[in-house]
Amino acid sequence: MTRDSAARRGPRPVKDSLNRLLRGLGSPPADVLTALFEHWPAAAGPALAAHARPARLVNRRLTVDVDDPVWAAQVRLQESELVARLGEFLGDGKVQFIRPRVAGGRNRDGHLGR
Repeated sequence: MTRDSAARRGPRPVKDSLNRLLRGLGSPPADVLTALFEHWPAAAGPALAAHARPARLVNRRLTVDVDDPVWAAQVRLQESELVARLGEFLGDGKVQFIRPRVAGGRNRDGHLGR
């Protein structure tokens, strides 16, 4: 493709370019990631959501940062329930596995940090 033919087509929507990039990284489309972060508190429940947050979703494996090993164990115990609940919000099969990862605790603002 020449530069002139690209110019005639006009600009591409940013969403298309972002989704192409995400697909190349093994991630789902941007709207699925947005829904994941938006619906995590409802899917996880208030107690777990206060101590765990989604960090990345690659090849249908969700990595969840937790602030303590106790919460990592809780995520493991609830994995099948969490996968089912996330399926309700994101669509079946978007998340198939959940891997907890102990993060560096909370920062000054009270948010999980690394």
